This record gives sequence, C-alpha cells and structure tokens, in this order.
Amino acid sequence: MISKRIRLFNSNGQFHVMFSHLFKKRHSIEKKYLYFRGMNESSVCIFKLIIISLFGLVTILYPKISYAISQDSLINSQNKKGWNVTPFPEIAYNSDLGFQYGIYCELYDFGNGENYPDYTHKFCIEAARFTKGSGVYWFFYDSPQLWKNHRFSFDVAYLPDNMCDFYGYNGRSAPYSDTHNDSFYKIDRKQIRMIFGLQGKIVGQLNWMAGISWQKMMIQPVSLKKYIGADNLYNRYIKAGLINQNEAKGGNVLQWKAGIVYDTRDREADPTQGIYGKAIFAFSPDWTSKNGYSFIRTTLNVCYYQSLWKEHLTLAGRIGLQLTPVGRVPFYFLSDINTYYIRQTYSEGLGGTNNIRGVLRNRITGNGIGWTNIELRLRSRVIRLLKQNWYIGMNPFFDAGAVLQPYRLKLQKESNDPIIYSGKNECLHTSAGIGLKLVMNHNFVLSAEWGAAFSREDGTNGIDLGINYLF
Repeated sequence: MISKRIRLFNSNGQFHVMFSHLFKKRHSIEKKYLYFRGMNESSVCIFKLIIISLFGLVTILYPKISYAISQDSLINSQNKKGWNVTPFPEIAYNSDLGFQYGIYCELYDFGNGENYPDYTHKFCIEAARFTKGSGVYWFFYDSPQLWKNHRFSFDVAYLPDNMCDFYGYNGRSAPYSDTHNDSFYKIDRKQIRMIFGLQGKIVGQLNWMAGISWQKMMIQPVSLKKYIGADNLYNRYIKAGLINQNEAKGGNVLQWKAGIVYDTRDREADPTQGIYGKAIFAFSPDWTSKNGYSFIRTTLNVCYYQSLWKEHLTLAGRIGLQLTPVGRVPFYFLSDINTYYIRQTYSEGLGGTNNIRGVLRNRITGNGIGWTNIELRLRSRVIRLLKQNWYIGMNPFFDAGAVLQPYRLKLQKESNDPIIYSGKNECLHTSAGIGLKLVMNHNFVLSAEWGAAFSREDGTNGIDLGINYLF
C-alpha cells in the first residue's frame, strides 16, 4: 500500500515541505531522513567525489555571484523593532501513527531595535499530535535581558513517541541491518522534560552557567497493534541482561548543572565570526527513581566561526565531547546530550539531524562520545520583503563522531547473539552533504539539508528540511 504525504513539520519541531510516495512498511515518523536503499560501494565513492566537487564549486563561484548582485554588507539590513511572529501549520500522515495536525510558532521581541539582530525575548511554542497517540508539546523561553547581565532560559515538553529509535550500545559494536521488521529497532518512549538555565557575567565574554533539569522516561515495547508480539532489539537486550529490570520501563533523572560559557560571536543564530564554547558539569543523584543510578557527566562543546570573505563566506566548525567519569547511567538516558539551552525539540544522539546528519538517529551511544562538524557557509545579499530582512545561504558540510567510552561492552560481547554484538570494534562514523538556508531577520532559519552516511551500517542518505543551523 502506498501513501502520499505532504509535511510542513516533523515530529521534532522541524519545518518540512515534503512530497513523497513511500511504501507503508518503509515509513516511520521518527526517521529524520527519507532513505534511498540500494547504494552500493561504487555509489559511495561517486558520492564522495560529488561532495568534494560541491565544496570546491560553491567556494569558487557562489561568493562571486553574490558579489556581482550587490556589494552591500549583510549588516546594512534594516533594524527590526518590537514583536515578530512566525507561525507555521503542521500537517502530515503516517501509515503507522495516523494523521498529524498542529502548529509551530516562534515569537521574537526586538525591543527598540538598538541591539538588533539580538532579541530581548524569544518564545518557541509547538503543539502537534498524531491520531494514534504520538505527539510533540513543547514550550521554550529565552531572554538575554530579563535581568541585568543575566540570561534566563526555560524549557518544558511532553514528547510521546510510539516509534522511538533504539539501535543498541557502542556504535559499530552493535550490528545494524535493514532486513528486520519496521519495529525491530524501535521502542515506545514517552518523555516529560523541564530545564531551567541561568547565565551571569564573570569578566568580558566569559560567563558562568547554572541550571537544573528533570526528565521522566516511560519505556515499553512498541505498542502499535500491528507490531505486538514482533521480534525487537529491546526485548533481546532485556533477555541478555543488557537492560536491567529496574530500568527497563524507564525512570526519572534529576540533574544539577554548573559550567562556564565563552561567547565572542557577532550574532547567535547565524554568526560570521567568533568563538562559542561551553563546559558543563552535571551531577545526577538517585533522589527520584531510587533505583541505584547516579552519575556525573561532563560535556564540552566548542564552536568556531571564521569569516573568509566579509559576511558572504564563513568557515564554521564544532567539536563536542561528553564523558561519564563517575557513576552508572540508565540505558534510557544514554542518548541524552547535556545542554542548558535547547535549540530544537530534542538534544540527543549521536546520529540524526542534531549532530551527524545522514546517520541513523541515536545510532551511536555510549558512556562517552565525541563528535565534530565542519561547514562552509555562503550567504547572499539581504533582500527586504514583506517588511522583513531575508537572505539565502548554502552550507556544504562534513560530520563525524564515535563512542569514546563504552557502555556495558563486556556484557554485550558475552551475549553470543550476532544481532546484539557484531564482533567489530568501534570506529569513526562519518557523513557529508550540502544544505540551503532561508534566513529571516538574522534569527529565524529555514534549513534544507541532504546528507549521506559513508557506511551502510550507519544508514544511507536522505533529505531533511528543518529549522536553524546545526550549531
């Protein structure tokens, strides 16, 4: 049975305009990409050559074309004042989850405009539901000027997901095959989340950060009627002892966070130069679930932006590291990536739209992970349309990541199940692709990106249309 789909947003709050014909058994809502099967090794080599060629082509031609159109700087756009509202409808259909309906909206308050493109207040609101139960209910608030020299952010979300990804532990040590049923690498996960963050100035561009987060996870096998009783990786992990009984159905995670933030970016949503770095120390005591899981996590994230040709061409790079030096992390919290500021609905990985584009979502999980992203960002001149400032961008990219600190690897090796342990050591997972951007008022970014994994064990390739630059 073939179903037609017109999607304006996906289940993670990302803007979509997709027209696709998908076989019912190959489509599930939690996939961030439309995968095209059958990519052989020669095709991978050709793909790599295309990516390298695109890097060179757009680097040489795009700035010259943009310069020929106009020699004006992007800064010459008119300042925005007061409130700016950007609502979008959400309409989708999934053969497993039903119809999706809802709305996504971003609201900006630029005040008197003297600090434009920086805003005074920002709100993100999303409410979307599928007729068979999955949905996204998300509210986010951020203000750099709520209190003098302090920044406050708040996030609250309810995220029921009937088909949430679960590919096992330790990246390449966990085998992946697309021959299983559609629910094999899925679980039913319902998540409630609250995050509070506060920043204050230490000296210059160096700030302190403090916060608290609470998340409740409710886990069970996929409960959709057509998949009840089907074989799945989640049940195999429970039988092998890789998921303990006291964590199999989920639990609560409370985290106290502290850290430092260094920020010299010229603007936040689409910087052309500067450094943005943050180091977060998170302590999770076993105060809520009382099931023996308490831990300390450290997360380092550094982004670098270097202008290569005025504001038309920027080299952007990011390196991230997350380790668990002390304690035990429950399996249901393994994919979480620590942050105090939510850019999108989810902050998890590795794999997927938030970190390694083209790789399956949450394909790479462990006690410790590392990742990097490199982009070449090209921008056109600013166009004044509908009383808004618009410009177009292009971003060829390369992403990579790996598990640095394994999670229950000894038990995984002892399972004697070839579906649980591949016999392979972890390696670097890589992907590359190219994206297009439509930016409004230097803050609201509509993104179209095509990425592909370099290994078939990490997925294939696909297109995603979302919101915001990756970093």
